[in-house]
Amino acid sequence: MDEERRKDILNGDAEGALGFLAAKKDADDMFFYKYHVDNEGRLARLFWTDSKSRVDFSVFGDVLVFDTTYKINKYRKPLVVLAGVNNHLNSTVFGCALLSDERIETYEWVLSTFVEAMKGRKPVAVMIDGDSAMRRAIKNLLPDACHRLCSWHLHRNARSNIRCEEFNNRLYNLMARKCSTFEFEDRWARLVNECVVVKNEWVKKLYRRRRLCAEAYLRDHFFAGMRSTQRCEKMHTFLNEYLNEKMRLYEFVRSFDLAIAWLRHTESKAVHTSENTKPVLTTILPKLEGSAAEVFTRNVFFMVRKHLNRQGLLISEDWSEDGGSRTYYYSKYGGHEISWRVDYDRSMEKLICSCMKFESKGIPCAHMFRVMVVEGMNRIPEACISKRWT
Repeated sequence: MDEERRKDILNGDAEGALGFLAAKKDADDMFFYKYHVDNEGRLARLFWTDSKSRVDFSVFGDVLVFDTTYKINKYRKPLVVLAGVNNHLNSTVFGCALLSDERIETYEWVLSTFVEAMKGRKPVAVMIDGDSAMRRAIKNLLPDACHRLCSWHLHRNARSNIRCEEFNNRLYNLMARKCSTFEFEDRWARLVNECVVVKNEWVKKLYRRRRLCAEAYLRDHFFAGMRSTQRCEKMHTFLNEYLNEKMRLYEFVRSFDLAIAWLRHTESKAVHTSENTKPVLTTILPKLEGSAAEVFTRNVFFMVRKHLNRQGLLISEDWSEDGGSRTYYYSKYGGHEISWRVDYDRSMEKLICSCMKFESKGIPCAHMFRVMVVEGMNRIPEACISKRWT
């Protein structure tokens, strides 16, 4: 095996990698790759994506996860994975890049090349791991996209900078809390005062970035249910089975291609399950549940069914009617401190809930399902179905 390996890289590592990508281009007309060499003629930047990734981005490219934490190759150079989530809630890779450094201009080259490969289409939301150079590059190249800092990296940094378990636990709950911005500000003030971290520089910096990481400020933006680059963390574990730090460039590119092929194999199984099998209906609302099973992919259906079950825990507090519209107010059984408002336009069969789950995740919430039950609906209205999850 070592002899074969030496033959593969005999004519040069970078040349072998580019030759492999050129062969992929010959077999796939939509395969795209681009590279940049430095002043000494060495390969400095390399980006590639194939037809499947480009088609996936045209449909699921509304949310982009930009992650650079891989350094699994002989040269310890960062591998950038540009990923997202498809309609089966599976991770999908839109493109990859190998870089020689992590400067702002390098990340800008990756993003501009990525947009070029996707024929000018840009994501509406971007999730990043907090790297300052990456964040500035995204701000420069994708100014109209809503940016979000990864919660996983945020809390890891919190544990590194603040040695207070109470603060870290309360911070985690506050950042994930779906509340108003006024409530967030009040809870933040109490948190930093009670944990005596008001003057901590890292805490001050986090507060200045609150609009990039607090759910209170981001809950009206669509992120496909993602709060962190955890999908990338899981992908790291998966890629470790195919890649190792002894690999040279040619071996790395070829092994990465095999890893993506297996990732797509798992997606094919999800497609088969959704299209050729039917789930067992388990709720007391079989018509609404059956409607969800017909329109949503299987993994999304399981997520939707949880909210359908939760509608039974809601208590009606009040309702009003104005022409063709009705407004319902609900609270949770056993907890009246939080209430939700659902506006229902009867003529358009459109529901809007104050929890904003549909806006942030693209699925109907328990409060919407409660109104559907009260209104005697037997199916989920079209306005409450995001085609992205069908």
